[in-house]
Amino acid sequence: MNKWQRKAQKLLRKACTPWGIKAALVELDNYNAIFTRDAVMAGIAGVLLKDEVIINGFKNTLEQLKARQGIQGQIASNFTVINGLADQISFGTLSPKIDACTWYLIGVAFLLKENEIKKADFQESIEKTISLLDALEFNGKHLIYIPKGGNWADEYVYDGYILYDQVLRAWGLSLLATVFEKPLWSEKATAILTCISLKYKNDHTPYLDASFYPGGKFEKFDLAAHALAGILFDDEQINLEPIFDWIVQHFIDKKHFPPAFYPVIMSGDTEWEMLSNFHLFAFKNNPHHYHNGGIWWIWLGWLSIAFSLRKKEGALSKLYELAVDYLNDFNDFNFEEYISADELIPCGTPKLCYTATGIIFLSLAKNKADFSLLKP
Repeated sequence: MNKWQRKAQKLLRKACTPWGIKAALVELDNYNAIFTRDAVMAGIAGVLLKDEVIINGFKNTLEQLKARQGIQGQIASNFTVINGLADQISFGTLSPKIDACTWYLIGVAFLLKENEIKKADFQESIEKTISLLDALEFNGKHLIYIPKGGNWADEYVYDGYILYDQVLRAWGLSLLATVFEKPLWSEKATAILTCISLKYKNDHTPYLDASFYPGGKFEKFDLAAHALAGILFDDEQINLEPIFDWIVQHFIDKKHFPPAFYPVIMSGDTEWEMLSNFHLFAFKNNPHHYHNGGIWWIWLGWLSIAFSLRKKEGALSKLYELAVDYLNDFNDFNFEEYISADELIPCGTPKLCYTATGIIFLSLAKNKADFSLLKP
């Protein structure tokens, strides 16, 4: 994996610009833009690697996002640099991208913990974003309602009180509460986690619901949400061990990578018509592809960190070996966006920082990196 870590690190370095870290090294759709969530995750990898080039790209990203922050505190999903000028600032095309706000909070917290930026430079900005998220909560019940397409899975058909977004908000508040010595932020994070422990359990599945909404639940397994929850939660807040055991037994022990969402939506399923009509550039969500059951390196990377922090060395070793074997079977692997779960073929946009970041996380986890920085 060291070979692949080096290649991944080189890709992230090339993606760093004076304006931030680009999503990919290709001119395809809008992947040449600087995306908040992609850049923050790549920046976290840079911090863990102690790579000054990537850290500087991370700092540039946050400075540029702060400069383009909306008046209510909203953070841009992405922006594109054209002829040396930051242009085409997007807060979401089909729907607002709420996780741009939460990943921004997390990114600021990480660089403050590392003394790479100054509190005074970012305090007003993060307070505005936290206030915006409080307003989006609307009813004082600690959870935010997310529209379809409102987070990283921007062409998937879940909405409502999405688990992934609640976890991110609690994580950002927990980290910032420590840095700024703001006990109210810590109390809010605890209230969010308490709500998660009460409202997302499902007697019909071994995992937490991906979302709930008026009149129903979205009873899919959301790998991103569970991987991040596995980093943030301790067992006194909610016992995730049975869920992680299920991930291992259902996928990894069978030498399968866990997909982004499971089970997949098939033609004829209730959600199929909506899914097939919900896309920006072109339809990508065929069964076992893209968000609809595709395998994403970024979430495998976060899962590996959760395994490391939870002392699940056996599961981590198996996941790592699966990853190494797969990468070594593709000499021309070009950091494609995801793997199709049915044919195990690299698919999607190549030279993607999301993918490079996930591979770096896998390598760092296997090499017993210190992930204490991720904890509040």
